[in-house]
Amino acid sequence: MKRYIGATALFLLLTPGAGFAASKEQQEMQRDIAQLQDQVQRLQSAFDQQIAAIRTLVEQALDAGNKTSTNLSVLANNITQTLDRDLKDSLRPVAGLSAKVDNANNDLSDIRTAMGEITSQLNRLQTQLNDVNNTIKVMQAPPAAPPPPAGSDPSAGGVSRVGAPPSPKQIFDNASADYSSGKADLAAGEFADFVRLYPDDPRAPEAQFYVGLTHYGQSKYDQAVMDFDAVLERFPENSKTPDAYFMKGKALKANAQRDAAAKVWNTLIKKYPHSDLADQAAEQLKAMGLRPTSAVRKK
Repeated sequence: MKRYIGATALFLLLTPGAGFAASKEQQEMQRDIAQLQDQVQRLQSAFDQQIAAIRTLVEQALDAGNKTSTNLSVLANNITQTLDRDLKDSLRPVAGLSAKVDNANNDLSDIRTAMGEITSQLNRLQTQLNDVNNTIKVMQAPPAAPPPPAGSDPSAGGVSRVGAPPSPKQIFDNASADYSSGKADLAAGEFADFVRLYPDDPRAPEAQFYVGLTHYGQSKYDQAVMDFDAVLERFPENSKTPDAYFMKGKALKANAQRDAAAKVWNTLIKKYPHSDLADQAAEQLKAMGLRPTSAVRKK
């Protein structure tokens, strides 16, 4: 547009004759040209203003984009932290549930021990009642006949002489029957007699174990520990050896000797890792908040 107007003006200046002939038209044209130039300048100014405004808008858009990106980054970080916190909060009850399960197992073990003690007390009461009944029977029975005079034939008077001790089977069966019927004290004495009279019998370790089991049920934990030690020391590597280790640990724990109990149970797990008692020993250690020093291996 500027080139066109400038060319027109130059043409008019170079043609003076025509200019003088039409001075009025020339003035009007010059006026129109001036108006056109003014309009062009206004358009140019408006265009520059629009360009400046557009540039400002672009800069604002870029700035807003940067701020949005920053806000999105902060938001993503906050979301990540929130999710981590929520996840930890969600897992916390699970950990608490695991601890409650362990405590429940420990409580169950204590309940079993308490039930054993109650059963033992009932057995003692039953034994005392039987003793009272036996005493009453003895008091009501007629007096025994006097012994025959010296030199006389015992068989003639009907009184048998004192014979040999009962057989191992008879003592063991009587002790087992008394133990099953709740006569704990009587059974413990009979089992102890069996071990004393027949220490080389294959059932001697089992008899000694039941002596310790009876004392454990009577809450005589120190005596029970010594009884189970007798199984381990006098009869090494027998069928009751794992049981003796396990019950010795329980007696020590019940006697508030936790470290000693843990040591005994770890020995059991190490020596007999495939036994069921190794699993029970590991559970006892976990209930006390301890880890077995050796791994329990499944069969």
